[in-house]
Amino acid sequence: MAAPTAAERKKSGIKKGPNKGKYPVGSESRCISAVKLRHNGKGISAAAVLARCAAAAAANNWAGCKAAVAAARKVDSGKKE
Repeated sequence: MAAPTAAERKKSGIKKGPNKGKYPVGSESRCISAVKLRHNGKGISAAAVLARCAAAAAANNWAGCKAAVAAARKVDSGKKE
């Protein structure tokens, strides 16, 4: 696995199209980790992280990630920011 450095991000990010500069969710474990860390990102909202994870979970039929997204949305709906 690549180290999380700026040079590695340039190599692995999506290069073209509307998702330029974003990173795909490659596995169910990464999807669940993204859900857990959804409030730690700069420049992306927690709702956007959950939307990307939900789309990846639906496309790949990841039951664990679908459940994590549903639970996270339930928790976030109770928060008033």
